[in-house]
Amino acid sequence: MQYLLLEIRLFFICLAFLTRIPSPNWIGFKEEWLHHSIKYSPSVGLLLGSIQFVVFLLFHFLFGPTIGFTISLGFLLILTGAFHEDGFSDFCDGIGGGWKREDILRIMKDSRVGSFGAVGICLLVLLKVLGAYETFSYFQRKNLPMISNLTNDFHLIIVWLYFVSAHTLSRFLSVFVMKLLPYAKEEGYAKPMAKEITWPQILFASLLGVLPYLSLAYLHPNFFLSLLCIIPSYIYMVRLMKRWIQGFTGDCLGAVQQVVETCIWISGVFIWNFI
Repeated sequence: MQYLLLEIRLFFICLAFLTRIPSPNWIGFKEEWLHHSIKYSPSVGLLLGSIQFVVFLLFHFLFGPTIGFTISLGFLLILTGAFHEDGFSDFCDGIGGGWKREDILRIMKDSRVGSFGAVGICLLVLLKVLGAYETFSYFQRKNLPMISNLTNDFHLIIVWLYFVSAHTLSRFLSVFVMKLLPYAKEEGYAKPMAKEITWPQILFASLLGVLPYLSLAYLHPNFFLSLLCIIPSYIYMVRLMKRWIQGFTGDCLGAVQQVVETCIWISGVFIWNFI
């Protein structure tokens, strides 16, 4: 019973860390719980992906899939406080504007948004919306069941898996960076979560991190080809971090999550239109 209670606490601590969703008062807080809670990041992704799917579904019937997706994306930005998007923006500013490790880390720490960050976040959101638009438009043109008949329970599950996979897999791969690279700073917002990441924690995170994606790829095997977009982008991000700052920061984790999530949204375009 004590173990179950601790795990519930860890989930809510991770939820409160990554979103603006409040935790019950009885959860409490201890700093040593924080680094153990990171294994629940894909679980939070499952919740966020499900919420975005429900919002999309509601507005899809009123305004169509493109506007429905855009509204669902905006709702999620409010719900998370643009937590990972802010990390991506800082990452763009740091890598784009710094030439030395110390300069990059200093720029990333600056709360102000620079030109690289502004352009990067605009392109990121635009790619998500256009990726979803092209994918959903293809299914509507072909009158295929993924979007054309959302009243069918099976088709609802497929679309739900599409939303959830974008959030769970991206958060798992973000967590996995903690095992590949050391923390780049002496102190920082992500330092308590970054220390002592273990293989059992990685394995736990992989359960919900990978399962929705595998389920979607099982139902639509072509979706495995999205790895052709995800893997090179992920490797490139890790190499950038290793080369320029010899590790990762909290902003780097947010950037990885956003890049992988965007790769999933845009991968549907070439999977369905060209294959």
